[in-house]
Amino acid sequence: MRINVTFRHMEPSENLRQYCEQRFKKLKKYADGPMDVNIVLSVEKFRQIAEVQVSGDGIRANAAEEQEDMRAAIDLVSDKIDKQLRRARERLREKKGGGLKGGLEAEAPAAPGEAGEAIRIEPIPAKPMSVDEALAQFPLQDEPFLVFTNAETETVNVLYRRKDDTLGLLVPHRP
Repeated sequence: MRINVTFRHMEPSENLRQYCEQRFKKLKKYADGPMDVNIVLSVEKFRQIAEVQVSGDGIRANAAEEQEDMRAAIDLVSDKIDKQLRRARERLREKKGGGLKGGLEAEAPAAPGEAGEAIRIEPIPAKPMSVDEALAQFPLQDEPFLVFTNAETETVNVLYRRKDDTLGLLVPHRP
């Protein structure tokens, strides 16, 4: 990590240079590769201005702050840059696939050959009951199917209405 401090319209101060290096060393945690930090400290009449540009590892951030005290300006601009880099790192994580953000519904990746299509996944409770109980429960619900755990076999079964208006039962088996 390279930190470059430039003084404009003021005398160079080793104390301010060390203070800047101390404040901006902590930015190293936001990048794995090399990072450049360019700090410009300037004075215009009664204003003390600190400008910072950070670049490296796909992340860029710029900030400027002016105060009556140079150290206060450095502190404020350091906090701004820290916040910008934190947000940029979070955006990169989300882009690279930071995981599911949703609660009940999620989208699965598209199957091969189905470009741009996604499958919506909804968790459905599979209550334990017998086939006779499922037949009694089926007309009481709004869904065109009923997912339940067969109490006798302890497998998940699906009771559904077929196109010819009769009921069908899906029972898993192992080949």
